[in-house]
Amino acid sequence: MKRFASHYLLIPGVGFVKQQVVEISDEGVAQNIFPLNEEVESVEWLPGLIVLLSVYQMEEIRNTGMVVKNIPVFQQNLPVLIVASSCTLNDFLDTSRKSGEVLFPYLFYPFDFTSMRPVDGTRHRLLR
Repeated sequence: MKRFASHYLLIPGVGFVKQQVVEISDEGVAQNIFPLNEEVESVEWLPGLIVLLSVYQMEEIRNTGMVVKNIPVFQQNLPVLIVASSCTLNDFLDTSRKSGEVLFPYLFYPFDFTSMRPVDGTRHRLLR
């Protein structure tokens, strides 16, 4: 298991959640989410935004050619949740798994936290 944290975590359909840790399996699938309230051993801090995406959602992004204004997940007006229950976030992961949809963590950096949108030059990479 690996653990990554960033300024915000975006879960499409839920919103932006501040300073969360995403625990991933050896296959790179999101397994657990919990708040980063203090420094935790074996958590890699990454600047930017971690987004949990399904294979389908990532294909949509690839098809846009990473043109910022065309990325579907950032066209929604999702709420910014300063505090969110870990149970709620993990329930979302469980529901996704039960429906056969696994979520993979992607890092988007740099990221504009004022507008909560990618900027020109934003890159994305799969976290492993």
